[in-house]
Amino acid sequence: MFKFTLPITLIAVAGLLSCNKSEDILISGNTPPDYRSVPTIKVENYVNRYFIDLLGREPTDTERVYHTALLKRNKLSLAARDTLINILLYDTSYHIGDSSYRHACMQRIYDLSKARFLEGAGDDDIAQFIGNLEFSITISRLNGDSVGVFAAKAEQKKYRDVLQSKWKYRKGIATYSNMCEAMLNNSIYDQINMNSFNYVNASFDDLFQRQPLKDEFSASYDIIDKNIPRQIFGRWAANKNEYCDVLTHTPEFYEAQIRWIYYLLLQREAKTQEVINLLGNYIRTENMQEVQKAIVKTDEYAQFR
Repeated sequence: MFKFTLPITLIAVAGLLSCNKSEDILISGNTPPDYRSVPTIKVENYVNRYFIDLLGREPTDTERVYHTALLKRNKLSLAARDTLINILLYDTSYHIGDSSYRHACMQRIYDLSKARFLEGAGDDDIAQFIGNLEFSITISRLNGDSVGVFAAKAEQKKYRDVLQSKWKYRKGIATYSNMCEAMLNNSIYDQINMNSFNYVNASFDDLFQRQPLKDEFSASYDIIDKNIPRQIFGRWAANKNEYCDVLTHTPEFYEAQIRWIYYLLLQREAKTQEVINLLGNYIRTENMQEVQKAIVKTDEYAQFR
């Protein structure tokens, strides 16, 4: 479980965002590193690593040769790393096996998120649930049960929101917050975390890597179990839909995602300053790929030092 220092990061980011003055700061001894001694095998390992982490597969021989040569030709500069990582994150041109790099990148995030929230439930399983509900709708209509029809259609929409979240995220129609919201708000997540007590605790743990405080739990439980309007994270919610929306659009959510990506890519907790460096821009843009790139570009990730 990660230990958060949210008040510190939020205060720091607020200070950064509100600052109107800028000044140049001279730091002595800040000379660019010399990468000439980095062996080719290390560069190839770096290429292999970011292909696996960003696309979920190893590079082809052609891709490995191209990326390695470009990095070495540009002396492993941050600009060269930025260029190559941008290709994997944003290129929409067709590639055999991937459809596009952008598609593969979004599929990777989607698969990781399903493993995180839904125990890796397959899309075929989700589609089957939608089909089963269609049968229930037919039976309810035959019985004149309009309430049953409405309830089944609402459940179908929640499943479709999960399946469509990858496509919407890739197209820029939705954000990663919306994908997580869909992952929380469906019957699969409900079945994994049965009853309101477990649901509240699980949603905090999955989103924030912590358990709710006493007041947070009390408010959340009233919202989920009793549909009583309560204020949480400075916003009001009166049902599960509103609860999921609130939790996935808070500053703490964005901080938690930065920490999650750090752990996925570096297998360590992010330092407070590292979170501060990325949090303001992530809150403004909701572009998680820029968080990935910021980490993958580093010498620590590349293991060049």
